[in-house]
This record gives sequence, C-alpha cells and structure tokens, in this order.
Amino acid sequence: MVFRNAYKSPATGLKIMMIRNTIIAAITLFSVLFSINANSAWWKFSDNDETSSSQTAATELVWEDLIPDDFVPPENPFASMSKEQIDKLMDGSDESNAEVERLRKQFNYAPVVPELDGQRVRIPAYITPLEYNSDSMIKEFLLVPYVGACIHTPPPPANQIVHAQSPEAIKFAGMYEPVIAIGTLRTETVKSDIAESGYRLEVEEVLPYTQE
Repeated sequence: MVFRNAYKSPATGLKIMMIRNTIIAAITLFSVLFSINANSAWWKFSDNDETSSSQTAATELVWEDLIPDDFVPPENPFASMSKEQIDKLMDGSDESNAEVERLRKQFNYAPVVPELDGQRVRIPAYITPLEYNSDSMIKEFLLVPYVGACIHTPPPPANQIVHAQSPEAIKFAGMYEPVIAIGTLRTETVKSDIAESGYRLEVEEVLPYTQE
C-alpha cells in the first residue's frame, strides 16, 4: 500500500504550518490580553520586599503598564470562521496568501509605551532563560508575565516580553519562582531564538518576589 503525502507540495505544507501558527498566535494573544487584569491584580508589591537603597527611586510597573492605554486589540477572526473558511485559507491562492499575511501582521502588532523609554523601573515577572551554565547562572533572559511563556506555551505579544541582560551573572532559581527585576527600561525590539520582545531592560538587580 502506498501512502500519499498529506501535503500536495512543500509550499502547501508550509502554508498549512503558517496558518496553524497564526491560529495559535491568535489564541495566545486573546488569552494573554484577557488575563492582563488578573495578572495585574496578582502582581502586588509588598512592603516586606527585600529592598536596596537604590531601589526606592524606581517606578513600580505591572504588565498592564507596558500596553498603551489607547491600544484596542484586534477581534479574533477565527472565532466566527467556519471549517470551510479556514480550509479556504489553505488553497494556495493569491487571495488566501494575502489574507494569511494580513492576519500574521495583525497578531504581531503589539505597540509599546514610548514614555517608558529610559525610565528606571522595577517589575515583577517570571524568568525564561536564554542561556545558562551548569551552575544555573544566567546573564541574558526574558521577563514574562506568566510561568513557562515562550517555552511551554507560544510567546505572548512583544509588548508583554522584556529582554533582560545583566552585567553580572545571577542565580536562576527556576521558571516557577517569581522575581522583581530592577533596571533601566528601553523601548527597543530585540529578537532572540524563541521570541521577539518590545522592551529591553538594563538589569541592575534581581530580587525574589514576595506577595503581601
């Protein structure tokens, strides 16, 4: 018995993969935006946090602060699409190719807050390491609003990822351990192997997070 390739051509296979990734991005975007208020309520600074004298001048941020107030997230087109309409996106026509590209750009659009550029901030986050040694010491990592982002789940929007770099290696306690990162925030796009971030943090200090 001869089994035929499910994809008619490599180009068609790539097209299906693009659509699949676009749908995953859509689901991720709307789940992240839906949970922002919940995350903001959970992330609270405690008066008992370990602090340094230099930390007091930093602006306290939560993840909602990284999204412009006037940003209106796009509606999820897949919520109202029938199976036939989704199948049509895979037909390889110029029309469907253009639609897939439009959707990809739509879900990649994640504007930042320009006023935050250059501000000294402290933000609670989880760490996704980009590299670490055998002693779990890290210098370059991503700050994300929930556990496992960019590893166990697709990346959140770029304005919900902060690329962080520390001049000194810090101990990585694990992705389930929240931290408070302190440093100077930059509104710069940084691309890594696993995600694109809309912000960059020049790290001064990383402290354990404690909740009230």
